[in-house]
Amino acid sequence: MNKKQTSINKSIMTSYRVSICCLLLSVCYLFVSCESRPTYDIPESRKLTFSHNSGLYSQSFKLTLAAPYGSKVYYSTDGSIPLPSKATSGGPVFQYKGDPITVQNRSGQPALATSANSEQFYMKPGDPRGSEPAIFRPTSAQVPKVTVIRALAVDSSGKQSEVLTRTYFIGNDLQRYGNHPVLSIVTDPSNLLDRETGIYVRGNSNNVWPNYNFNQKGRDWEREANLDFFDGSRRLGFSTGAGIRIRGGWSRDKGQKSFNVYFREEYGINNLSNYPLIPGAFKAYPDQTQITRYKNFMLRNGGNDTEYTKFYDVFVQSLVSDRNFTTQTAIPCIVYLNGEYWGFYNLQEKYSDHYLEQKFGVNRNNVISIETGELDEGIASDMNLYWDMMNHQEQDMSIQANYNAFCEIFDIQSFIDYFAAQIYVYNEDWPHNNYQLWRVRNVEPGNPYGDGKWRWMVFDTEFSMGIYRSGGTSDPFSPILNGNHGNNKLFQQLLKNPDFCRQFVLTMMDLYNVNFEYNSASAKLTAIAAVYKPLMEHYFERWGRPWATVFDNKVSDARNYLNNIRNAMTNEYLPRYFSGLGNLVNVTLSVNISNASIKINTVTPNLASRNWTGKYYTGYPVTVTANVPAGYTFTGWTVTGGTAVSPSALTTTVNFSGNVQITANYSPN
Repeated sequence: MNKKQTSINKSIMTSYRVSICCLLLSVCYLFVSCESRPTYDIPESRKLTFSHNSGLYSQSFKLTLAAPYGSKVYYSTDGSIPLPSKATSGGPVFQYKGDPITVQNRSGQPALATSANSEQFYMKPGDPRGSEPAIFRPTSAQVPKVTVIRALAVDSSGKQSEVLTRTYFIGNDLQRYGNHPVLSIVTDPSNLLDRETGIYVRGNSNNVWPNYNFNQKGRDWEREANLDFFDGSRRLGFSTGAGIRIRGGWSRDKGQKSFNVYFREEYGINNLSNYPLIPGAFKAYPDQTQITRYKNFMLRNGGNDTEYTKFYDVFVQSLVSDRNFTTQTAIPCIVYLNGEYWGFYNLQEKYSDHYLEQKFGVNRNNVISIETGELDEGIASDMNLYWDMMNHQEQDMSIQANYNAFCEIFDIQSFIDYFAAQIYVYNEDWPHNNYQLWRVRNVEPGNPYGDGKWRWMVFDTEFSMGIYRSGGTSDPFSPILNGNHGNNKLFQQLLKNPDFCRQFVLTMMDLYNVNFEYNSASAKLTAIAAVYKPLMEHYFERWGRPWATVFDNKVSDARNYLNNIRNAMTNEYLPRYFSGLGNLVNVTLSVNISNASIKINTVTPNLASRNWTGKYYTGYPVTVTANVPAGYTFTGWTVTGGTAVSPSALTTTVNFSGNVQITANYSPN
């Protein structure tokens, strides 16, 4: 063997050893806490590894890529799918030839949201719907950035590996985002910006509302992306492919648009499993454990509240999350899009058949869901069940048999809770819009949610609490009672039934006394404002809304509404529309031992001090139920200022004509 051949062989062995070392090194990095990617039979010649996993690094470093001998490696730095055909000397796709890639802080480098691109994020100037005033075009220095690298390997036969994506935070001060998670979304820029197929732009020059690209819906407008999710401790929670779509209604014309995110096997995993993506999201049945399996989720920009606080919807839903309808848990999440800070979003549960299966333990293939009058989940014939229910708007509900028939197909407390809550906060984008309800097609015995009855689902509640009225109140019943939508008519018919009216008023007062009790609701408002305010300051920097006082003003507006609605609801609106209320008086609940509780109508007030006082109308008797702690026996009710219908029963109705005190008595076993 001559010296030249020996040198070549040594070179080959050295290259092979480097590749093997890099392969072994990559094994040391643990990624996904989620369900494993599908197992593919990838030939040795197509395996690809990175020397560094996605994460936070205090300083720049040299990144190496490795694939077995004979393969060619291509990479991109702007989110592009690194196809060999795109490789040019000027990038953004390059052929990797063995020289390490310097990964460094990208602050000040070119941004995805260039002036030309930013202009395309909004409606056309002069659009009939209006246009964004003074569209913000940030300079590169104004937008924090991270490094994203996507790479693939091509073997000697031309077969390509899957695309691998990594996100590197170099010296970025993520402390400014507190302990909130950070999500890096990486997708080929054409998926966002292409005038024909890009989902984030208005598109071709002849497009007008509603034909802008960013208004389009459905699977045809879903695009491939990679997600790197860092939890509040900045650990990589999972890294996987996913599908993304633009979501929302009017807020699609904002620069920062909402996304729906879908896990599908074709992108990497069929479900995100064994990962508590949204802390605080719990099952309702068969247990109350943390939800750790997701088929999809939302990144919501705040809708009508996008440029004010972003928390109105989250706040309202949190106040009524214990009611007999479905709500969506949400957490703030910082988003980087193709390596560029895109602001923060509310990472929120997304309603779907998978959600209902996880939440209520029903069979997702047995689920029917209707959103704003259209079939969202189910089969075409399921619409007949929906219209059968809606046809009750033509039935005279003053006839008890008709009312009873409606209660057989609709969970009536869900109906009452839903309308009472929406009316209390005066949601002005409802009930003609933003409504959803669900049921199972066939009864699932043993599951209380599998009874075949319809139940409501709450979403998009931010157009409420006087958001455009400086917190001022206006009659929230009037639009409902004068509207011609089917939901309006159904409610109008139900108000003809005395049983419904009685339960509605009692529920409204339960909300008044507990869910929207001013001191507790105001404290929650203060707490959520403290979390969101610094995040909104960064959002304003990024998206050009330097309204120094807008956030504080909207917090004040919400607080004013919560205070103003109490007097207006009890002294003006309820007396205007419901007869026989009587006087508004104090109802005090007491227990003679610690650890006991009393349920009044639909709520269980806090009896930590053994006493609680709320307000109810004398014309509508209340129902109380005693909870019996272990080691004690319930010995009956003592009522001062009224009478208990069944003084020794755990549950009794109490009649009263003035202030009343109701005491549950216990004795040790």
